Amino acid sequence: MKNSILTLSFILFSGTVFSQIIQQYTLWNQNHYLINPAAAGNKENIDIAVGFREQWSGVANAPQSYYATGHAVLNRPKSFQKSALYTSKTARPTRALRGRRSYVKHALGGMLNSGENGAFKKTQAVLTYALHLPIKNGLYLSFGLSGGLSNFGFNESKASVLFENDPTYNSYASSANTNLFNADAGTYLYSDKFFVGYSAKQILRNQLKLADVTVDNDPTSLEMEHLISGGYHFDLTNDFRLTPNLLVRQSGNFPTSFELNGTLTYKQTMNVGLTYRSQDAIAAIFGFQFNHLLRAGYSFDYTLSEIKEQSSGSHEIFIGLTLF
Repeated sequence: MKNSILTLSFILFSGTVFSQIIQQYTLWNQNHYLINPAAAGNKENIDIAVGFREQWSGVANAPQSYYATGHAVLNRPKSFQKSALYTSKTARPTRALRGRRSYVKHALGGMLNSGENGAFKKTQAVLTYALHLPIKNGLYLSFGLSGGLSNFGFNESKASVLFENDPTYNSYASSANTNLFNADAGTYLYSDKFFVGYSAKQILRNQLKLADVTVDNDPTSLEMEHLISGGYHFDLTNDFRLTPNLLVRQSGNFPTSFELNGTLTYKQTMNVGLTYRSQDAIAAIFGFQFNHLLRAGYSFDYTLSEIKEQSSGSHEIFIGLTLF
């Protein structure tokens, strides 16, 4: 099995893995900043989250990814709703909130993430600025821009070859890590009732070359990825809220994919949901808000593609902090 790792990794890296250099997360609907820089500052609280995803559990050297995010409004007023948690009447803001004056918001965010695909690894650090313009009370249109460094590397300890002195392996094993500047941009329309967003990842389309080798169909640049997201909050009762979400992805010449999710929230303290990812997986989602400070979530993806014969599914967790 180990002898086939390099071949498998190289094929993936030269083809479909380029669509997954941007990490995929099932729990994006718990943290919109993961997919859209314009979502930085969408809450008046300081929002911090960390997460981990293990894809295709049971498959040797399958993709794994980690992230840490944080974002906050820089010019928030001294008087604001200090709690993001309502235990009843979740969709009906208090009189103070209804009368609160909208204002132009300036937000700052940051993200660290790392992902491994077989012998190949990407680590990224970015900073984000977002400008939120009030349209009317409670409705904002924001624009965000992220910039940072991405480091790409090859871990020879996770790969071997069938024949000694393989030139491809030797070229990758002797190569140094590659650092590239990256930029993402997005726009985001949101209120307490709904959100709609568009973001573009890897807009610079930098050339990536880890070794002095060329293979057929070897891409010369990182493909830009386009993401469209949206969701609406339906208040079933004072205690229950149903939120359908949609995420559409398109990258290079790869087929457009989509995720359709429905989440049921009880008193903004517990939520359960189901996600369908086109031609890939069905996922179950669970989340809990422990108090005004701490929240957590977990998802399990049941794989629908042929790899399900080797994989027991994918797991993802996150922990979030809401600071005041």
